[in-house]
Amino acid sequence: MNKEFVVIWATTKVSKNDCWLMVLNRERGWELPGGKIEKSEKIDEAGLRELYEETGLLGVAKAYDDLIIEDGYVLWIEVDIEPGHLSWESKDASIEEVGWCVDFPERLSWSVEEINKVRNHDWSASKRFKS
Repeated sequence: MNKEFVVIWATTKVSKNDCWLMVLNRERGWELPGGKIEKSEKIDEAGLRELYEETGLLGVAKAYDDLIIEDGYVLWIEVDIEPGHLSWESKDASIEEVGWCVDFPERLSWSVEEINKVRNHDWSASKRFKS
């Protein structure tokens, strides 16, 4: 069964800090970036497009897993920038701001358990992309 959306677990290869990227959706609150997979897109293409549209960042798709969340894929993308403490604006009208997290922000769209399921996932057991 093909799933319709992709969620992005974006980390940085520049820093070994345990940080990840989140976006503040105007309606839902803080969540992981992601969105619908277009008909002609592969999982990595959709994830990289969504990451860029929502955050302005480019990255490298490393792996994906279809068992972490029920209705979609989770795609691990590594970006090549140093994470900072300041958030930034998104060009996506539905996103108020983008930021690196080391802890859970207030106004979470997902539960802490759902994010920890992604955060603690063993990516070595997932489907890898050839680089």
